[in-house]
Parts: sequence; C-alpha cells; structure tokens
Amino acid sequence: MRTLKSVTLLLFTLISLSEIHAQSTQNDSIKLDYTKIYSLALDGNPVLALPLLEIDPSKKIATKDLQFKTNFENRFKFKNDQSDFLETRKSKIDQLLKIYRDYWRFSFLNKEKKNDTLIMKNVSDFLRKNFPSAEKLTLNEDSINVYQKKYIASLGYHTTGFGKTGGLYDLLVWKTEKDTIYKLNYDGKETPVKVYFMDDFITLGWSEYATLGRYYPAGWATKEALFCVKKSYDLKSETFRVSYIGHEGRHFADYKLFPNLKGVGSADLEYRGKLTELSLYSPDGLYKRIQFFINNGNYDSENGHSIAAFCVIRDLSRVLFHNDYEKDLEKWKAIPSKKINEAAAKILEENTKSLQKIPNVEKFIKQ
Repeated sequence: MRTLKSVTLLLFTLISLSEIHAQSTQNDSIKLDYTKIYSLALDGNPVLALPLLEIDPSKKIATKDLQFKTNFENRFKFKNDQSDFLETRKSKIDQLLKIYRDYWRFSFLNKEKKNDTLIMKNVSDFLRKNFPSAEKLTLNEDSINVYQKKYIASLGYHTTGFGKTGGLYDLLVWKTEKDTIYKLNYDGKETPVKVYFMDDFITLGWSEYATLGRYYPAGWATKEALFCVKKSYDLKSETFRVSYIGHEGRHFADYKLFPNLKGVGSADLEYRGKLTELSLYSPDGLYKRIQFFINNGNYDSENGHSIAAFCVIRDLSRVLFHNDYEKDLEKWKAIPSKKINEAAAKILEENTKSLQKIPNVEKFIKQ
C-alpha cells in the first residue's frame, strides 16, 4: 500500500471527452465557459462556478450542456448532494467514501473553515467501529494512515493511504494493478524504474468529484516507483511519454536530489515536473499544455499544481516576452517550439543550480 505522504505529486490529465461538451453553433445559444468552470473546480472552488451556469431561459442550450448544468448543480447547488456520485460507484467502501464525499463537499462550501480535525475524527471513528484491528488507533495522521490502508487492503483493494493533495485529504482506491519496468534517463543516468498500471478505480479523489469526472490524478511518483492510472493514457502517445514518464520521472529523480523539497502543496516539485514537460513536447502538445497552464495557474491557490502552473508561465513569459504573465496563446504560437523547449530546459537547469546552493531546501518558488 502507498500513502499520499510519500506520493507527494499527482499529475492531472484531461479525459478525452471533447464530444461531451460540444457547443451549439447557433447565435442565440448558450455557451458554457467550461475552461473557467473546471479551473475553479480544480482549485477547490466549484461553488464559485455556479453563477457561470445561470442561463437566460429565452436562449437555447445544447442537450449535453443542459445535462452538465443539471449534474453540476445537483452536486453543488443545494443543501445536500443530489447527484448520483455514490450510487455509480458501489463497493465495499461505500460508508468510508461517503465520509470523504461529505468532507470534500463541506470543504468546498466552507472555504474559510479548517476541516482537518473533522475528517480525521470521522475516519477514526469509522475505523474503530468497523475494523477491529483499529481499536488502538490514535487521532493523528500517521495512525489513521496505517489503519485505513489495512482496512482497505482487507477488502481486497489498493489505496494511496491517508494524506493530502492540493490542500484536502484525499481518497484514491482501485481494484487491480500490474507492474512493468521502464528505463528512465535523467541527468545523464539511465535508471530502471518500476511502473504500476492501476485499473478499476472506485474513487479517484476530490478532483474527480469536483469536476464531475473530467479531471483526476492520472499518475504519481514515490521514492520507490511510479504509478499510472491506465485509462488516462495511450501508452504509445507523446502525452504518455512526456506528461507521464517525463513529468513523474522528474519527480522520481528529484526525491533523491532534493529530499526535503516540498513547498506549498509540493509546488516546487510540480514546477520542475511541468518545466520538464515543456522542454520535451513537440509543437502540437506543447501549445496545448501551455494553454492548460495559463488557464489553471493561480499563485494564491492552496493547490501546488495551480501555483506551479502560474510560476512556469510567469518565468517563461519573463524570458520570452519580457512581461510577467503572457496569456495570449497566439503570441506563444508565434515563437518556435524549439525555442520554448530550450527556454524551459534552461529555467529548469537554473532552478536546479539555485536549489543546490540551499542546504536542506524545502521550498523556493514561493517563499
């Protein structure tokens, strides 16, 4: 079993659902701003997206868009979750997942409150009641982690354990996994690394819940291995080679280079992973990834991914455009992809040198 305390980094990917949100081309039709909706949801603020779903009843809306609006509002608009989230993922952990679902939703709706004590107490009480071995559980993260993993393993499932991603305690549980060996080449060294391909997920955590399944952790790295959500990738694609192997492989190498590096929600490690991606992508993938980082960058977020995306665009903008944050993708496209690749690689190299000068460095890009 793996724990999120050692996982550290999750890679969010876009599920291939472009047809689901097809927009009507009629002039009097409603056009939902999915980019903004998902950006808010990934930042832990799906409630702030609700006004974006308000529509003029005199205008038309595509059937699929109306369904999305209905589903999103059922999940976040009312006093209680009226969606089918729990019903569509029935398993032996139903009761535990409900505890997490309620905690995620409460956290989204009450951003000003600190809810760590709430989830720790509720999970502890559940384990003591439903898992005899947990009778000696104490109310702290390490103890909950141990007994939650044992409980889930006793049911025949795999899990990351009890820990936070993006500021919230998460729950990832899957039924099957297979492993293989990949050879990674970083800093001039070839290293064989075990990669676990996971399948049959019961839950992919709070980001999956917040975005109605559109975004979720697609992979992560520990000090011992890489873990890949199998359904997220075509294993022959550039996306897998760059956004998974390249990005997570960077984390795997950095655990040894900078063992104390953490920052806000692992923002520093994510920053290095994202720069690695932009140093490797071909033109088609490169500009799409830049657009994703622009859309989701937020320096003031509690989510390390959002902070890192902002800092990557900020630092590349300073080098390539001599401004602090270039949002216009057309200006990025006017720059040869190789020049962007080289700039990303150079910034990553400079970041490495800066970190190496600081003994036991814990954070750097956001002090």
